[in-house]
Amino acid sequence: MNELPNRKRIRLPDYDYSKDNYYYVTICTQNKRCLSGMGDHLTDFGMIAQQCLCTIDRVFPFVRIDKYVIMPNHIHAIIVFGHEKEARMYACPTLGTVIGNYKAAVTRAIHSLDPKNEVWQKRYYDHIIRNQRDYEAVWTYIDENPAKWESDEYY
Repeated sequence: MNELPNRKRIRLPDYDYSKDNYYYVTICTQNKRCLSGMGDHLTDFGMIAQQCLCTIDRVFPFVRIDKYVIMPNHIHAIIVFGHEKEARMYACPTLGTVIGNYKAAVTRAIHSLDPKNEVWQKRYYDHIIRNQRDYEAVWTYIDENPAKWESDEYY
């Protein structure tokens, strides 16, 4: 019987990922394939990814996208939990639930165009934004990422 590989734990142990906070997230395409275009030149995949990203707050009323950039093979976003306190009467999903829902919505839409297209890597990277300086650094990175595409680590 083959043993499954031990995956490195990438989430903070004992942290409540449904907590009101700012989260920086990177989601990569399967095998880092360039599927989405960039900037004003998004492919159909990129437009679907953008549309689904911009409607997350319809599914989760207390979650909003503060800043994002769609790159050819990955997406960076600042996701804010808790921007509308009144909406907290709803069940509080975790960041993983929000990302999973987003990836599933994009995948369903892509599969309606190309059923064999493997869209996303299984996991995603997250960083809990801890203070204003951290927030500004992430914001700047997202802003400058398209200009650095050729040397980007995800390329």
